[in-house]
Amino acid sequence: MALSNHLKMIVCMCLIAFAPATVTAEPFDFVALGDTAYNVPKDYPVYEALIDTINEVEPAFSIHVGDIVGVEQCTDAMYEKHLGYFQRFEHPLIYTPGDNEWVDCQFSEPRMKDPETGALDMAAFYAGKAGDIAPDRLNKLRSVFFSKAESLGATSLPLYRQSDEKVHPQMVENARWTHNHVLFSTFHISGSLNGLTIVSEESSAEAIGRNRANVAWLDSTFAEAMEKERKAVVIVLHADIFETVHAEFNFFAPISSHNIRGGSLGPFYWFARRLADLAGDFEGQVLIVHGDSHAFIVDRPMTVSRGEGASPLRPNVTRLQVFGAPEIKAVRVTVDTDTPWVFSFSPLYN
Repeated sequence: MALSNHLKMIVCMCLIAFAPATVTAEPFDFVALGDTAYNVPKDYPVYEALIDTINEVEPAFSIHVGDIVGVEQCTDAMYEKHLGYFQRFEHPLIYTPGDNEWVDCQFSEPRMKDPETGALDMAAFYAGKAGDIAPDRLNKLRSVFFSKAESLGATSLPLYRQSDEKVHPQMVENARWTHNHVLFSTFHISGSLNGLTIVSEESSAEAIGRNRANVAWLDSTFAEAMEKERKAVVIVLHADIFETVHAEFNFFAPISSHNIRGGSLGPFYWFARRLADLAGDFEGQVLIVHGDSHAFIVDRPMTVSRGEGASPLRPNVTRLQVFGAPEIKAVRVTVDTDTPWVFSFSPLYN
């Protein structure tokens, strides 16, 4: 017997009601930038114009990967000035520290550079004031920029922080948040060898403790990503942990097609080693976002060829290195989890 039109409609409505829901995520953009306003005061108007441009494109949020200053001294007033710049972003702004705003402060007062050439006085660098200023500056940096469990910017975004886990209560700057099935996580890993030095036991002890915290934070980040079936993970830090020289056949080939800066006992090795392991076990895409080397790069530094007969290791890991002074520019990242590559990139000029 043929079904009446009314009965057909009821059947269709029931089928729709009990059909499994398809979870889709709308594509979105975020902006990444770093190593800004090195040459002051002439860089300030350029930086301000870049912030205006970023506000015009209306990203979901922006990420500053550190080095908010170049040759400025690390005073309280400097921190407040750059906090003001962050508050000019009309959307959430998430920040992770670079070396210039605290690690290198131990070599300042004033900074030990030739005012004409900008070259560092290496004798003063090694024999100078290591450990005298940096710990205080780190505490001040945390109090100014990380006093609340939320982003900076005119619009706040709640953040889950490593300090919330109580094991590393000092790590208020390491934060996580999720947007459209993508997990973002910041790590306090800076340039200048991440604070490791032979002239200050205090500074080196801090760096070692912070490195351990970063590895623990990496573990919990991927644990959350796997438990909640995130489509992708974004790892945010300041330091360029990779050498630019391609080194496919070397000691580090099991980890990366690039050398790890500092070697197998250096300041970045243990983080890189753990990231390689975790990213290799993760089924989604992994994006590393960093600054430090002042050059726009998109590549796959942890993808290692195994010849033409086997798939490469870790093809899911992409690296974005943002622009840096004198190119005060940003990168607009489009995230679409319905595509296999997830991330696409375009430079953003002021």
